[in-house]
Amino acid sequence: MKIDRPTSRRQAPLSLVPTRAAVALAALACSTAIVHATEGGNSDYSLGVETQFTGIMSAPGLHEFLFITHYDASHSKDNDGHDNAKLAYFDTMVNAVAERLVYVWPGVTFLGANVETRAAFAVPDIHVSVGIKRPTPPGPLDLSGKSTGVVDPSLFPLILGWHSPTFHQTVGAEFIFPIGQYDSSERVNAGRNYYAVAPAYTFTWFPQKGWDISGKLRYEFNGKNKSTDYTSGDEASLEMGSNYQFHQNMMVGLAGYIYQQTTDDRQHEAIVNGNGNKGRVNGLGPSFTYAFSPKTALVLKVEQEFGARNKTEGTRYFIQFKTPLSE
Repeated sequence: MKIDRPTSRRQAPLSLVPTRAAVALAALACSTAIVHATEGGNSDYSLGVETQFTGIMSAPGLHEFLFITHYDASHSKDNDGHDNAKLAYFDTMVNAVAERLVYVWPGVTFLGANVETRAAFAVPDIHVSVGIKRPTPPGPLDLSGKSTGVVDPSLFPLILGWHSPTFHQTVGAEFIFPIGQYDSSERVNAGRNYYAVAPAYTFTWFPQKGWDISGKLRYEFNGKNKSTDYTSGDEASLEMGSNYQFHQNMMVGLAGYIYQQTTDDRQHEAIVNGNGNKGRVNGLGPSFTYAFSPKTALVLKVEQEFGARNKTEGTRYFIQFKTPLSE
């Protein structure tokens, strides 16, 4: 089975743009002593997912993307990038299964672009172990928790894609709806309890035979959590990936991301923790792609985080699978 190089939107054998897993990396909002970017230190977007052929649309019809991820971290970084000195212990683990449904509208074009609609949801299993230092006795204040539930779903009502033999690109806006599992009295939640919108631009470039480079630039505007009167800062991310085809149906490459919170967290109209909890983190690691057929493929990735500020720092593991549901 050969990995065909796309020359148009209809040839996208490895258009593996899996669903965002809106998973909480560590929902720790119950203590302001824990310094984390955005409320609870989590995000409604799974960094490092969209690194493979992000600019290429699938063929017309309905497609399913399955995404399985594991994240673990034993470091919670402060504003200076050091392990948080206020914590006696810290560990978080998230396992998530997510699904995206994509429909590329047959025969429909707008401004010379093909048209796509997509929706996504995820179910994470979140475990957080955290203790705040305090004099003994009584010892650390334990704020550990866990949660399993549906995250806030997302919808791209309209994505526009332009395609040429060597360069593909898309633009669209993702809308996130606060209807996932959330309880303000719980320490850990899968949902975020506020609306958000995130415009995004993606591209895929084939500079020469056997090589490809893809990227996704995303900016998220976060709304207010009315239950806690907390507004998380806006978030910018750049995800990138490059592959080399060394066999007719196999590829190896590198994948990674850069994340930066651009505005302050605010609660009761005041800047949180005096520095706004502005988070940042980077990730980088290897990827492997196997094509079962021109339209069905599997991607395996590992991405190690580094350079974290006001955020957890750990390792992400991905399994991504794409198959058409209609022709």
